[in-house]
Amino acid sequence: MKHVNSLPATRGRSLLLAALLAAPAAALLGACSSSVPTSDIKVESAADEKSNLSGYKTFAWLESDTELVDRTGVWVEKDFDAQREIEFLVDQALRKHGLTASQAEPDLLVSSVILAEVQGVDEKQSKRREAVTFDPVGEGALVVELIDAETDKTVWIGGAKGDIRHSRTTEESKQRLAYAVDEMFKSLQR
Repeated sequence: MKHVNSLPATRGRSLLLAALLAAPAAALLGACSSSVPTSDIKVESAADEKSNLSGYKTFAWLESDTELVDRTGVWVEKDFDAQREIEFLVDQALRKHGLTASQAEPDLLVSSVILAEVQGVDEKQSKRREAVTFDPVGEGALVVELIDAETDKTVWIGGAKGDIRHSRTTEESKQRLAYAVDEMFKSLQR
């Protein structure tokens, strides 16, 4: 997927981002299926009251950021590209709201940030044998921002915060991300 060059953050965008990340809650990853827990995922969003979101027709991606802080030193990356999955899910959500992807002259620029902090490890007793394994755990946050391409002002921002756990399968992580993105974009009024 091609990305538009990143634009400098506006003061308002920085304040919205800080407010979402400071909000009480919990979860980077979400879920559509009832078999995957999502109660830890808290979602918030905000729109610029002065913006007419129905006036926007097209979007393109800015470069996105991912930051992992591992205080344990035991987190191992899985064979799963969370950023690519988020871009897919956000594209899908924006299309459901009537927007079309366009690299030429987009009306909106989309940015996302994934922040994850591994804070410790939980001991897990194996059910098959008398072994103990360690499961890196922590918190993560996802922030998605829609920016007016002409004015560089944030017109909508959504965030999800929740627990991260290394022992989750790739499918569980994808379901949790889908849940978080779906919940975020429920508030997008067009």
